[in-house]
Amino acid sequence: MKKWFFIFILLISALIYPLQSIKAEKADILEWEKRAELPAARVGAVSEVYDGKIYVIGGIGSGKANSNTTYVYDPKLDKWSEKASMKTGRMGAASVIVGDHIYVMGGRTDQGFSNSVEVYNIKMDKWEEAEDLPFELKISAFDLYAGAIDNKIYVLGYNKPLKHENYSSNTYSYDIKTKEWTKKKKFEKDAPAGNAVVIKNKLYVLSGQATFEYDPSIDQWTSVGSGGIGRYYSALNFEDYIIRTGGVSKVTLYDKQTKTSRTVPNSSAPYRMGHVSAIIDDTLYVIGGIPQSNDAPNYARDDFKSNLSISLKSLKNSDTTAPPGDKDPDPATPPKDGATDEDGDALLIITMVNGLQKEYDLSMKEVNAFLSWYKKRDAGEGPGFYEIDEHDNNKGPFESKKDYVVFKNILMFEVNKYKK
Repeated sequence: MKKWFFIFILLISALIYPLQSIKAEKADILEWEKRAELPAARVGAVSEVYDGKIYVIGGIGSGKANSNTTYVYDPKLDKWSEKASMKTGRMGAASVIVGDHIYVMGGRTDQGFSNSVEVYNIKMDKWEEAEDLPFELKISAFDLYAGAIDNKIYVLGYNKPLKHENYSSNTYSYDIKTKEWTKKKKFEKDAPAGNAVVIKNKLYVLSGQATFEYDPSIDQWTSVGSGGIGRYYSALNFEDYIIRTGGVSKVTLYDKQTKTSRTVPNSSAPYRMGHVSAIIDDTLYVIGGIPQSNDAPNYARDDFKSNLSISLKSLKNSDTTAPPGDKDPDPATPPKDGATDEDGDALLIITMVNGLQKEYDLSMKEVNAFLSWYKKRDAGEGPGFYEIDEHDNNKGPFESKKDYVVFKNILMFEVNKYKK
């Protein structure tokens, strides 16, 4: 009897152990959680965080009118409430928060693009008008970038040049005490429909493949390489990393120092753009927007009011964020020559600027060839496209199938090495 009882215990242990292993493995994977939906669908809103609450302001719904609503989300109660409305409905604006005041600037109104500014006093629940943006030309929706540094507001108004004309994009600072705008260094790069984030008293503008840094202490713009975001996506500062959301259902961290990107896959988040995002207590919230498409996010969908959250605590403690001084090398830098670098295989995942993802199961030799091409092309050498053999991914009655990846369309990529 004791013998059979002992065997029974072993069988139960054998069944429980794999379940425990699976659970432990999944604990390292970020999972999205559905939260209370927006009171109304919104695209092109702005958001700021104050006292543990998320303020979602303006945007546009499914109709033609631009919204002036102020919605507030309390994560502890998982509940939305409505506050005082702006005087002017607008979408595709820029915003910053200074103390207990939220500044909402520019964007598209029912009368067209606007340089007007409104300020929300959170404690008094009251909106007031402020000095207009000083741009000579009105800035298009999603093309205004802003950040608050040392109680001053810095704005970049991007204007795409017409044929045979130079860029007319300008930078200004706004002194909250004197209420005066001051012209700063002119911006002479291409940066449409991106996003901005402040890290260590510097303003970073992310657009397409590029990231640009503005240092107010020396009034200077600098191109700091790749790491940008697709059009109409969002960017946030998370412990001096840049978290990018939108397009793909992944949390992506970008280290501007080492110029490396790291992602944690998950499958439950919808592809989206024109949304807002916020971080409270190591939890990321992604709110509103529309499903990813090739069209500009001009209107919302009534059935797309989603509010999703995901914990970043496991991300901080996992291998996806290397500790300071132990960063991965630049992904565009091929490994050193040597037989061991050619061992094994890898899954090469390329994310395009439009949010499309392509996966290729390749040998490390083929991956290294891609990395070598990417580095040379990034330096201005070599062809503008790269040929990738799909191998076993070939579907259909074809003798072979190859993809041609265009360099300028690559937003980011990652290499996941393994051995068969």
